[in-house]
Amino acid sequence: MTDTSNSIMANGVDRERLQHLLQAAEPRRLQMLAANISLAIGAGVFIAGFAPLGGGITRTIIGIIAAIALWQLGNRLWRDMAIAMLAPDIGKGWGQKHFASGWGTVPVEEWIGDLFSSEGSQTTAWRSEGDYRSAQYRLTEKTIRFRRHSKRRREVFHTVMVAVSVPKPFSGRVEFRPGSGLFGRVDDMFRQFSGGGEQRHAIDAEFDASFDTIASGGASVEAVVTPAFRRALLMLAKRHPNTYLTAHFENGWFHLRLPIPHLAFASAHLLKPLPAMIDDADELWWDLTIAHRLIDGLMGEHDGPLR
Repeated sequence: MTDTSNSIMANGVDRERLQHLLQAAEPRRLQMLAANISLAIGAGVFIAGFAPLGGGITRTIIGIIAAIALWQLGNRLWRDMAIAMLAPDIGKGWGQKHFASGWGTVPVEEWIGDLFSSEGSQTTAWRSEGDYRSAQYRLTEKTIRFRRHSKRRREVFHTVMVAVSVPKPFSGRVEFRPGSGLFGRVDDMFRQFSGGGEQRHAIDAEFDASFDTIASGGASVEAVVTPAFRRALLMLAKRHPNTYLTAHFENGWFHLRLPIPHLAFASAHLLKPLPAMIDDADELWWDLTIAHRLIDGLMGEHDGPLR
């Protein structure tokens, strides 16, 4: 049998280090588990015995519902706590200066604005900010809920929003959209007839197969769309296939919107030991260093564990 205890994971670090972080945080899970069980049972028993609620069966049912609701809330809080325990240890070696998850991640006014956003109701799961190789970065994981006009059911999407300060001067706007093939040629014709300032640029065959590169305002495409940066974007597209990844350079920043299949640590549960979540920790580490991979691409390759 092959020994995988020291195998390099997707984030570029060894499995042993991840296991150490998870094992060190495991006692906190056990404390939270005991507290949540006591709270759920205690609240359920108290409510079930509250006389004004009506008959015994009614009180019992309401008590059980309350206990289940508190248990579920505890599991939701545990997910946020687990991420908050691990992310600082993960990010400290990559210039992370601030990390927050769960309630209080964003100011109240921003939280209210997100709930009533024109894009749909939005909630922020976590936010990471810092400096890496003299470039600033921001990472935000969000859940967006769109309400369908024809149905009551909402569509739920998860996404990571990335912002990176570009460490070199550039002008105009450069936008990247999923490759549209033949439809892109049709769009090019409409742009020519309309006389707009947008123009599609051919980069290379591999990159053009995945992305349409649209430039405007006299954008300096060659200055920012370097071979290393193209490899970084292609790596993201390969890791997240069949998603509508979009990005653009503008006003000194690079912005990326990356759809993800689920939130980080989505499988976290108070009954699930943290050492069993090594694959989830690997994904969290990878997500926390998305901006760093892009910065490496913008500034040129250098020795390091990111891959």
